[in-house]
Amino acid sequence: MADSNRLHSINTSRILRTIWLNPSISRIKVAEMLDLDRSTVTKIMQVIMDRGLVVTTGKNTEQSGVGRRQINLEINQDIGVVVGIELQDSRHSVVVTTIAGDVIHSFEGVSHGRRDGLGGIILSIVDEARRFIDASGLFLLGVGVGIPGIVDPYTGTVIRSNPFKILEPACLREEVELGCDVPVFIENDANCCCWAEIAFQREGRERNFISVLGEFRDLHRGTDKGTGLAIGLGLVVRNRVLHGDHFTAGEFRSVLAGKAPRQFKIPYEELSTLPENRPLLRRVYRELTENLAFLVNCVDFTKIVFAGDLAQYPENLKECMEQAIVGNWIYDLDRTFVIEFSKYGKQSVSIGAAGLFVEKLFAVPDIADRFQEVVGYDLYEQILGRKGR
Repeated sequence: MADSNRLHSINTSRILRTIWLNPSISRIKVAEMLDLDRSTVTKIMQVIMDRGLVVTTGKNTEQSGVGRRQINLEINQDIGVVVGIELQDSRHSVVVTTIAGDVIHSFEGVSHGRRDGLGGIILSIVDEARRFIDASGLFLLGVGVGIPGIVDPYTGTVIRSNPFKILEPACLREEVELGCDVPVFIENDANCCCWAEIAFQREGRERNFISVLGEFRDLHRGTDKGTGLAIGLGLVVRNRVLHGDHFTAGEFRSVLAGKAPRQFKIPYEELSTLPENRPLLRRVYRELTENLAFLVNCVDFTKIVFAGDLAQYPENLKECMEQAIVGNWIYDLDRTFVIEFSKYGKQSVSIGAAGLFVEKLFAVPDIADRFQEVVGYDLYEQILGRKGR
């Protein structure tokens, strides 16, 4: 059984998350939604308001009946900013966002490195972002990082990353946190696209959805053979990103690829002509969507979001996805699903990395599973402790 301190942390985090998801909610409504005693909510509210996490936004004008007007509550949008980083083996894209996901600063750069320099690259990026943050008089809450490969996001361990030649598990999070003294979360880049939708999109949070990250990368390092299309998937079920028992959920490979070590049936030599070769791009999209349709129908995803470079080259992608889903379905039941391109475009990963941090900040600690991970109010207390040094 959890001790009283643990239960207090969980209840505080539950209250914060409820306010985060329901802006302009009253204390009475919070107590009703969480089935908590009103006095418990009042005590906790006093603490988190004293710490500046929650602010009042006036009285409820829609309240019916007599009695004192209920006070509306919202998360304080000015508590700090978050740095979101997309890191590839040859480049990086960075955003500084509010906790609502509004980008107030962004920059890109070239970064070449292997495992021994990966932590240093991230630290140099954070330093560059901090120069803007400090000059603007803002407070840095923490950092989210999205990288290609197999990642344990709970410990920040990169288990395998072919682009960075990481063949053995490396605890990147610990290394970076020691160097920048702020909380850091590390996640697979395709999964970060899911966090962008979860954290910053109020509509459709109840949908199970799949995020498809497509990026035209240099697949032949050190040569002039051009680019190819790299695909990664992020899967969201009941508002939670599915990582899998081995953290490999979302790894994509076409069933038509055969024994060749590639993602598509089409060989790299042809893929190197993308994205300029539009007829070939449309062929690739057909192969991609035919593979995705099985997964969409099997799991009953009702939203598909295409992110990254795919948003810049839509071509026939949406139509192919619609046709593939219908063609793979055997019932005559009416279904509704949404197919869209991420509004974040090429910043889907970096904004999603920031969204990952925001979701952790307003998460509820788990009593039984992953209880070692510092999230929710515990995370904010850790941040406040650093601020008070």
